[in-house]
Amino acid sequence: MRTDELIGLLAQDDSRPRRVPWRVTLAMATGLAGAGLAGLLLLGIRPDLAQAVTVPTTLMKWVLPLLVGGLGVSGALALARPDQDGRGAQTALWIVLGAVLLWFGLAVLSTPAGQVTRAVMGSTARACLLAVTAIGLPPLVAALFMLRDGASVAPHRNGAFAGLAAGGFAAMIYALHCNEDAPQFFLLWYSLGIAILAACGAWLGGRILRW
Repeated sequence: MRTDELIGLLAQDDSRPRRVPWRVTLAMATGLAGAGLAGLLLLGIRPDLAQAVTVPTTLMKWVLPLLVGGLGVSGALALARPDQDGRGAQTALWIVLGAVLLWFGLAVLSTPAGQVTRAVMGSTARACLLAVTAIGLPPLVAALFMLRDGASVAPHRNGAFAGLAAGGFAAMIYALHCNEDAPQFFLLWYSLGIAILAACGAWLGGRILRW
């Protein structure tokens, strides 16, 4: 049987892919809950959280990762079906990335030259990357194993989308602790943390989702 014929048969059989959405969602939610709770118990929640979320710029520390996480889930679930390519989610993610890069560039340009390094690096850059990655890895691995119930023909891309989802939601959780509110900081370091998880997802997806 040729590959395109096999894909056609799998696309017509909804029995397996139909189970994927709720299983992936449950796996990711469970992983995030466990890793997120452990992280927050270790790091703590910022004491001024109630005030922080009332500041529009600071609120974007949750809005942007939530958007990336949602689009990541959408793309991962679409690619779990052999007749879907996830291009809608991918296009939306490129738009979000473009907006983030534009905002980051404008924020850096508006910062006095002598303060750029401090604004970008903050005082917790390394901790941010480590925390986002650590919180996001358990739900990423759990989601990938649930995605095996699907029939992805692009395992690397499927894994990358799962990594974006895990990274976005992990950054949201870490933001409950993080008090670095300068956009120069969180636009860069949250994005790098999410990118690390997307790369991990692509690598793991190529192995876990291969069939």
